[in-house]
Amino acid sequence: MGLNLVRLRSYSWSTGWRRFAAATLAGGALLLASSCGGDGPSGRETADSQTLVLRRGLGGQPGSLDPQRAEDAFSYDVLRDLYEGLTASSPDGEVIPAGAISWRVDDEGRRYSFALRREARWSNGDPVTAADFVSALRRAMDPATASGAADLLRAIENAPAILSGKRPVEDLGVRAPEDHLLEIRLARPVPYFLDILTNTIASPVHKSSLAEGGGFSKPGTTVTNGPYQLTELTPGANMRLTRNPHYWDASSVTFDKVRYEFVADENAEFSRFRAGELDVTNTVPEPRFEQLASEPGSGLQHRAWLATFYFTFNTDRGPLRDKPVLREALSLAIDRTAITTGVTRAGQVPAFSLVPTGVWNYTPAQYAWQAHSQEQRIARARSLYATAGYSATRPLRLRLLYNENELIQKVCIAIASMWKEALGVEVELIQMEFKAYLAARSDPAQWDVVRVGWTADYNDASTFLDTMTRDSPQNFGHWLNDQYAGLLASAAEESDPMRRRETLQQAEALMLADYPLLPVYFYVTRRLVQPRIAAPAINPMNRTYSRYFRIAE
Repeated sequence: MGLNLVRLRSYSWSTGWRRFAAATLAGGALLLASSCGGDGPSGRETADSQTLVLRRGLGGQPGSLDPQRAEDAFSYDVLRDLYEGLTASSPDGEVIPAGAISWRVDDEGRRYSFALRREARWSNGDPVTAADFVSALRRAMDPATASGAADLLRAIENAPAILSGKRPVEDLGVRAPEDHLLEIRLARPVPYFLDILTNTIASPVHKSSLAEGGGFSKPGTTVTNGPYQLTELTPGANMRLTRNPHYWDASSVTFDKVRYEFVADENAEFSRFRAGELDVTNTVPEPRFEQLASEPGSGLQHRAWLATFYFTFNTDRGPLRDKPVLREALSLAIDRTAITTGVTRAGQVPAFSLVPTGVWNYTPAQYAWQAHSQEQRIARARSLYATAGYSATRPLRLRLLYNENELIQKVCIAIASMWKEALGVEVELIQMEFKAYLAARSDPAQWDVVRVGWTADYNDASTFLDTMTRDSPQNFGHWLNDQYAGLLASAAEESDPMRRRETLQQAEALMLADYPLLPVYFYVTRRLVQPRIAAPAINPMNRTYSRYFRIAE
C-alpha cells in the first residue's frame, strides 16, 4: 500500500505511550559453521580441514560490487573486504594507512602526495600502481558512471565541472608521477579528506574489470586488491570470499574464507545465530535488546554511532513558515528520554543537536533549555504556543510524513501524542511505503513535518551541517540562512582545526536557534557475536572489516 493516513485527534501520552514500545533493533552477525561440503560450527570448512571460515549475516544482497557504483550499506560491507583504498578506518574510527604507506600535504592543504606500498598486489599477482587509482578516481567522476557517491570527491580539482560534463575526466586533479606515487590536488583545503578516502568509491580498480568481458561480480575472475577475493555468489542466498594470497598484509588475516549469508528478516537472522549457524549478526531484533542486555554471555555488543533520527519542519510554506517560536514550542514539547526508554528501548541516545557526540574534533552545540526539567520545557512550550496565536479552541494542525516501518510509526505516534497532550496540536499522520515516501519527502507541499535520518559519510561535523545548506538534497524543508551558509563556507576554507571547529559550532548553534529541525535520538548499532569469535570494537561509522576478526583464545 503506497499511502496510509492515520488521523490522530486525541491520544493521552501519559496513559497510553507504553502501548507503543519498539519492535526490534539490529546488530551484525558473523558465523562459523562446519558440515560435509560446508562450513561447520567449529569454524573449519570440513571436519578434517584447517580452513577457517568466518560467517557474517548481511541484511540483503549487495546491490553492486563495483566500488564506484555501489550505493547501499550491504555492498559497502563486502567491498571493504574485497578492495583497499589509500586509507582505511580502524575499529576505533581512526584514519590509518592502507594502500598508501604514507602521505604528505602541502602548506596550503590542497596537494596530497601518497607513497603507495610497493609490496601491494592484486589478487592475480599484478602490482597495485598509482595508475590504478587514477583510473578509478576518474571513473568515479565520469558522468557516464553515474556514481551516487561521487559528491564525496567533489573537492578534487575540476571535479564539479567534470560531473556536469563541462570538462573531460582527464582534467581531474589526480596524476601518477611514478608507479608508486599518487598526487591528488584539491580545489580547496578539506581537513577530513583522508577520511573521505576511506569510502569504497575511492578504491582502485584493475584494468581487467574495465575491459570488455570483465566486471566486478564474477567469482574466480574479478581481480581485487583487498584481503579477500570473490569465489562464489548464489543470488538471494550468500556469497563466499577467499583469502587473497597476494595481499600485502595476508599474515595478519585470521580467516581463510568469509561467507556472507543474506538474511533480510532480522528475527530469522537471530534464530540462525542462536542455532549456531552465524557467528556475527548484522542486526538484533529490537524487542530482544533488553532481554539480551540482561543475559550474561548473550553475545550482544552495541554502541552509539554517527547517525541522527530527526524531523524536518517545512519552512517553505504552511503554518510553520516564518514561525521559529512555534517550531521551538514543538521541540520543547517532546520528551526524548521517554521515547528512547519507553518506545525505542534499544540503547538509543536522546538527541539535542543535529551532530552526534563522538564526531572528530567537535563538541555539538546544544539548546539552551537542554538542562531544564521536562516540566519547565512544557511550561515554556505552552507560553510560546500561545504567543504564536494558538490555543485549545484554535489548535495548530500539522501533517506528519514518515515511511512505512513499525518502529518509526511508534515514534511518530508518540511524537503526535506528546504534541496533542502538551499543546493541543492536531496531527494527521501520513505513512507511505518507502519509495513513495522518498518522492513525497522531496515535495514540501505534501507535509508540514517529515521524518528524516542521516548517517555520517565521514567523521566530521560538516557531513551533518552541510545537509542544511541551500543546495543540499537533504534540506527537505527548504530552510535558508545566509549567515549559516557563510559560516560553513568560512569553515571550508579554514586550515586551523581549532578555528574551524569554533566556526562549525557557531553555525550549528545558529541553525538550532531557528528550529528548522527537531532532533530526537542518535542511533545505536548492535550485533551478536559468538563467544568463540574475538570481535573488534564497533567502529563509530559502523564499518566492519572482516580482517580484524580473530578466534577467541
